[in-house]
Amino acid sequence: MIDAFTLPETVEEDIDIYDALGLNTPVSTDQSTTETYDPLAAFMDDDEEDDFAAQTSVHDMFAPSPVVTNETVESLLATLARDLLDHERLAASLAGGRVDMTSLKVQRDRDAYHLSLIVDMGGEQIKPFATVVAVEDAWKPMAAPRGLHAHWKPVYDSLCKALTDALSQQGRPSTL
Repeated sequence: MIDAFTLPETVEEDIDIYDALGLNTPVSTDQSTTETYDPLAAFMDDDEEDDFAAQTSVHDMFAPSPVVTNETVESLLATLARDLLDHERLAASLAGGRVDMTSLKVQRDRDAYHLSLIVDMGGEQIKPFATVVAVEDAWKPMAAPRGLHAHWKPVYDSLCKALTDALSQQGRPSTL
């Protein structure tokens, strides 16, 4: 049977790391103010800087978060909507129109968000849009305007779906 386990005694003395590695300890023969480059000391200094950086980043974690502006939220939503937009369905419903994806914008108006973009229909620029509103704790697309031609209904539906999906990915209406 094994008796009580005891840890070996540790001797607190400075260890010459160069000697332990079988290297000569760099010693300056010149006692002037010129310092020799010590790679081990430089490495150890880097570790101390990393430790300091880690400590400050933990401290910064508790700093107040920056204020997010409406423009930032709108830009994020526009990027998401652009990625979520069903490009094939949109192109098929435009029959020859060319969509300018760089023109896609999202704007907030109280509890509603509006998505718009520019479509070039053979030299004539048209700006279809879609609106999604906050209803209680969910995002609901508004019905297409009454006077909207049936040809544009699939475009409106595509824009509504992309905007609703983008808003849903960012959270509930109470969080935005």
